[in-house]
Amino acid sequence: MTEKETEAILSNLKDLGFTEYEGKVYMTLINDHPLSAYNISKNSGVPHSRVYDITRRLIKKCYFTSKGTNPELFSPISPEELISRLRRNNSKLTGELQHQLESLNFTADFDPVWNLSGQTEAVEMAALLIEESESIIFIGLWDEELMILEDCLRKARNRGVKINILLYGEAKPDFGEVYTHSIEKLDDIHEVGRSLDLVIDGKVCITGSLGGVMPCQAVWTRNKGLIKSIEGYIIHDFYIAEVSHSLGEKVEEFFGRNFENLRKKYGH
Repeated sequence: MTEKETEAILSNLKDLGFTEYEGKVYMTLINDHPLSAYNISKNSGVPHSRVYDITRRLIKKCYFTSKGTNPELFSPISPEELISRLRRNNSKLTGELQHQLESLNFTADFDPVWNLSGQTEAVEMAALLIEESESIIFIGLWDEELMILEDCLRKARNRGVKINILLYGEAKPDFGEVYTHSIEKLDDIHEVGRSLDLVIDGKVCITGSLGGVMPCQAVWTRNKGLIKSIEGYIIHDFYIAEVSHSLGEKVEEFFGRNFENLRKKYGH
């Protein structure tokens, strides 16, 4: 492992609550174990006087084990088990903190709109928000993004979340309320990229284009005005689907195929 890779891991460990010395001791034992306190200090650069204190803390957190005496030898839990424990511990802490903070009377004086750097970040953020959903999801997306998000959408449905999908493409998901949107007249798709619109529980949304010739122009926010606009946009397409289904050929007779007459009238 290169020095740069080690530094990146240590940085992530610090973000997850490890001190600098704890991270160095853990990484030392990952590379070579079991080790005595003397050898841990020698290999990690952590002062010998600090090693026992650090190993005791990490044993208490169930990140280390030890055996023997004179010398006592220390071993780390596996990286897989460490990740599992960190997830459980952070989930418990964030759950407790959420409960505590919800008791406070807080009203935001601003709701920032955050830029998403690219398609990958936008889809990852969408997956995270879907995993946190509780009651209802409105989402407009293309086949390509559905392939990535289908599993977490299905899991949300299985939790009892109502799923409403505005789909651009030919996929046929077997869950949720699905309306397949025509992709005719979407001539700028290669320039701006596929779109992604998502509203979770009326509390947070993602909207924008994922990038093509032009860079990604997607954002996420808890701004209530923008949330209502995006939710309304998706719902209105569902209205059109219901009307088209009920009136059949009369809709095309009055407004043209794929509402072409209306699109021309309003410059689309």
